[in-house]
Amino acid sequence: MKNLLSLIFLATFSLSISGQSFDFVNAPVNPLGFKHKKEHFFLKGDIYASDGKIFDKNGNLIYNFGTRYYYDNSGRITGNNYDDEFEYDSRGNIIRYKYKSGSEYNYQFNTQNLLVYEKNTYGDEKTYKYDSKNRVTEMVYKKKGVLDQTRYYSYNKAGNTLIVTTQYIYADGKAGYTNKIHYRNGYTVKEELASDVYDYVVETDSKGNKSKFYTAGKENPRVFETFNRYYSDTNKPLNIEFGYYYMSSNLKKGKILPAVYINGKHAKDIEISKGMKPNEKVIYDGLTETYYSVPNVIEANHTIDTRIPVTKVLSKGLPYINYAYDGKFINYIHGQNRVKSREFSFIGPHMIDYRIDKSSGITYIIDNYNNIKHKEIKPIRVFTTDTASIVYNRNLENETFFIVVKGKHIDYKKARFEYLKNGDPVIFIDDKPTYVLSGFDAAREGKVFKGKHYNNELNTATNSNSSTQVTSTSNNTNPDNSSSSGYQCIEGDCKNGWGKIKLPESETESTFSNGSLNGVTYISYTNGGSYHGEYNDNRREGTGFYYWSSSGNTYIGQWKNGKQDGYGYVVDKYGSINSIGKYLNGELVKNLGTDYKANKVSGSCVGDCSNGFGKYTYNNGDYYIGFFNNGYRAHLGTYYWTNNSTYTGAYSTNGKRNGYGKYTYVDTSVFKGYFVDDKIDGLGKMKYAKSGNVVNGVFNNNGAKVKDY
Repeated sequence: MKNLLSLIFLATFSLSISGQSFDFVNAPVNPLGFKHKKEHFFLKGDIYASDGKIFDKNGNLIYNFGTRYYYDNSGRITGNNYDDEFEYDSRGNIIRYKYKSGSEYNYQFNTQNLLVYEKNTYGDEKTYKYDSKNRVTEMVYKKKGVLDQTRYYSYNKAGNTLIVTTQYIYADGKAGYTNKIHYRNGYTVKEELASDVYDYVVETDSKGNKSKFYTAGKENPRVFETFNRYYSDTNKPLNIEFGYYYMSSNLKKGKILPAVYINGKHAKDIEISKGMKPNEKVIYDGLTETYYSVPNVIEANHTIDTRIPVTKVLSKGLPYINYAYDGKFINYIHGQNRVKSREFSFIGPHMIDYRIDKSSGITYIIDNYNNIKHKEIKPIRVFTTDTASIVYNRNLENETFFIVVKGKHIDYKKARFEYLKNGDPVIFIDDKPTYVLSGFDAAREGKVFKGKHYNNELNTATNSNSSTQVTSTSNNTNPDNSSSSGYQCIEGDCKNGWGKIKLPESETESTFSNGSLNGVTYISYTNGGSYHGEYNDNRREGTGFYYWSSSGNTYIGQWKNGKQDGYGYVVDKYGSINSIGKYLNGELVKNLGTDYKANKVSGSCVGDCSNGFGKYTYNNGDYYIGFFNNGYRAHLGTYYWTNNSTYTGAYSTNGKRNGYGKYTYVDTSVFKGYFVDDKIDGLGKMKYAKSGNVVNGVFNNNGAKVKDY
């Protein structure tokens, strides 16, 4: 039963979650940054889909008209199917959203998690101010640094209606137009504009979400309908029909497109794809994870009023299926049969389907495909989300094995292999060790197993032969003693905890996970070199400092898969900074230090203190040398206080210390570890100057150890 807006929500509705603060009832015009939660769209209850947007059971937006989002266990976006980038602050606010194409949006929030500033690469800037009730009162809008307009907001109550008045002021100070918007329970019910006054009727469904919106007082008003679906609707009976809708609101010019109607309502969350049989459509309902077949769809014979009952179920309870017919097949993922950025092959009786659904890629598998090839519908499952996507199977009878990398068989004509002591084969491609078939001894006939990239496992004592260039002219090698095999654990827990291992050419302290270096790591090499920073699965990954004893150079920057990758620079033994910029796979690919090396001065800045590398001196005498983003300290750099304390390490794009870094106190005590929101917070190592004691563990923001790892 639908309820008129005036009959619902007698109490105020205010939401509080981690990240952005918002209150649609009392502050309906407050700005939001990147919207990705059901609450950001003023949706309530166990919502599954609304107006084409699909949410998971935790209220995270997972699909929005072609864009699919992926989340970690804490509810933060890890990426989407367009490889866009997201950056969070320590409180869960998205502070940077960058399209793969390069355009970018940046957001800043105050301590109440209210948006106070936003800027994009097109030069649009908005700055917001709030009153004591956390309601926006002012918005200053600039275009490419030039003031365009200012808006002032004021608030009044009339019974249960909130009236928000907006006054527009032009750049020259002249008053522009004024409007008043009336809100009831967060919904617009009236607009007082310069052109006219409009009253609206809002109807909501049983969960309190908007279902209809139209202008009051008109004989034949245009009605905007929103079809909301809920997880609690999963087992309710559905009347599903295939039909059409107008793409444009202008019915005379609008294009007719296929659509699915559920109980008479246009369900925009339903996927419609090409089927396997002639003139067949396949539709997928993600709420019930059901695939349907609609046979004999000849669109030329249909009109906007066509409705075809959908009754034939292909499968139920499967988000991914293989649909085969007449010797051909289509793999459907969430109802879509797109084949771009996809590779598939067979390995034994199994089909491997590798897709770039996000930056890390996803590998799907159809188990025993050849044994069930005559079945029309076969289930597909996710095998791994590992970017490498190295899979293999073993034939015990003739001791052969087959390897598929990212959906393609390797070129066996270029391959040979050697065995490690544990029985795992190392696959050489063009005489270069490339892959390792992990767990090979335990691999059984007919199963598919996950391999990995080679990580110098043949040289268990040292990786001193591996080389990573710091600059295009450097001959310094980059020894990486990160292999966890063949080491001697001399202290602590070298499996799952904090421990110390000794190799012939190095000594390593680190946090371990499943016997691998993961987290903060400190390595001392017998040749005098050293590394301290972040590791992931026995590889340098994150922020780290590498010192070469042979040259006296130190690389301070970001790493990926054991090589310099991201923002970084090199400090030579004389303290000069060189090779400044962005690295990729161990090579400097973008020079960002031209202005700094040229000693270009602009005000308090030497170099580029907007979007490059520079030295900025503050009014109190402190100064910072490092990277900048939109005028904020970012990525990496060193901050020097006038009391002689220093910090070198990671910065988020809002100018705060976030990530791994090294902090030197006034008394020369040194902390190397994690920082959150400008403070020490997390794993690290503290060396006290007075006592000489070295302490490992978890530290609080006062620099005191609060627990052992």
